[in-house]
Amino acid sequence: MLGKHLDWATMNNLPPLKISSGTMEVVKWIALMSMTIDHANRFLFASSIPALYCAGRLAMPLFAFIFAYNFAQPDALSRGLHKRVLIRLIIFGIIATPGYIAMRHLQYLWPLNIMFMLAVATAILYCFEVGGTRNRAFALLIFLLGSLVVEYSWVGIFFCLSSWFYCRKSTLVGLLIWLFAYLFLDNINGNNWALATLPLIFLATQINIKVPRIRYFFYVYYPLHIYILYLLSRWV
Repeated sequence: MLGKHLDWATMNNLPPLKISSGTMEVVKWIALMSMTIDHANRFLFASSIPALYCAGRLAMPLFAFIFAYNFAQPDALSRGLHKRVLIRLIIFGIIATPGYIAMRHLQYLWPLNIMFMLAVATAILYCFEVGGTRNRAFALLIFLLGSLVVEYSWVGIFFCLSSWFYCRKSTLVGLLIWLFAYLFLDNINGNNWALATLPLIFLATQINIKVPRIRYFFYVYYPLHIYILYLLSRWV
């Protein structure tokens, strides 16, 4: 009797994760504001304002979730989404690199900015989607090498992959892996503010906001806001 009530397949299956396009656009704007606040704190205040630093911890997990949700859609591979996104990420990541180096006061090119972290995750997901032993071995190689040179290292890549795993098929196991990935983010951030994105994501599944999508805005905004903040920092 107990086995019938505790059937694992039933317990493991969760309701599909559905977020409308307009609502996802609002989530994206929240992530953009969080990122801008964080970078303003870095450029203009030398990361000296804790409240701004905490507000900035929402950006990466939100962007990673949006990224993962889009790639988890059934027609993502057939539409060629991975290749198109990968090219955009690399192009705008390169454009943003000089400003990013100035913001982080880096002595070298690495760690590469978040665009490259998302690009690495995109390449890994593409290999998984195409399938086959060779492609999956290549995905592992990309993960290992990419972890050495991108912002957030393997933690950021793992967070993207775990978000995709949960979005692709909503299961209890996928949810637990995704939540586990948050623990590593908290370790990098030095606080738990990344967890504040969880209620935002849950709320996004419950509402349907009608907001038009602005294509390519994030790609353009990322390098643009970095250079604007850099110029402002020279005048402050």
